[in-house]
Amino acid sequence: MKELINELESVLTECKNPILQYMDDDKIYKTKEQIIERFNNFELECYPELLELYLWKTGCGPKYIFDYSEMTGEEFFLRLSSFGNYMTYIMSADLFCQNKCSHDLFSDDYMVPFILNGYYEYPILLNMNPQSETYKSLFLLCPQVTKSEKPVMMYDSLESWMKTLIQCYKQKIYHIDEKGALITNVDAEYLLSKNMNPRSPYWKLYV
Repeated sequence: MKELINELESVLTECKNPILQYMDDDKIYKTKEQIIERFNNFELECYPELLELYLWKTGCGPKYIFDYSEMTGEEFFLRLSSFGNYMTYIMSADLFCQNKCSHDLFSDDYMVPFILNGYYEYPILLNMNPQSETYKSLFLLCPQVTKSEKPVMMYDSLESWMKTLIQCYKQKIYHIDEKGALITNVDAEYLLSKNMNPRSPYWKLYV
């Protein structure tokens, strides 16, 4: 996992993606003990790969997971990937708790909000149920896109998601323009993602 993290940081630095400097919003709470305790408070286990990710960068705060461009007049929303940014571990755990209380967003199946692309309603969820066959996989909940009321698996694992991101940057499927916006070759991204996540049915809807 550490090698993947180092490689991701390298490609983000090389392409000069400005989001890199905004991915550590909870850095004052960045200790192994605090991260583990936060998830344990909600009967979740922060498994080792996820813990390593948060110990690198704790995640983006509200300004970089919600799209305020219409309100602020900004031209674009900074992105790590075409599907958005992963949120701070504190926000992710807290949103899970809120969903659990209302039995919302499949929280009873230990689906934890992980990535947002500007809107709370359409998250990418992380399966944190160790009893599940798809434990550690990432799912998109967006019925208007997937045509399913249930989350659809999108990345086979957290590591697979990171490997896919890295290759998107290395193969120039993602690049950053002179203003700092993420530009994506969507067709190439979907084909690569399908090949790198063979267990995930999401990509098969399109390629």
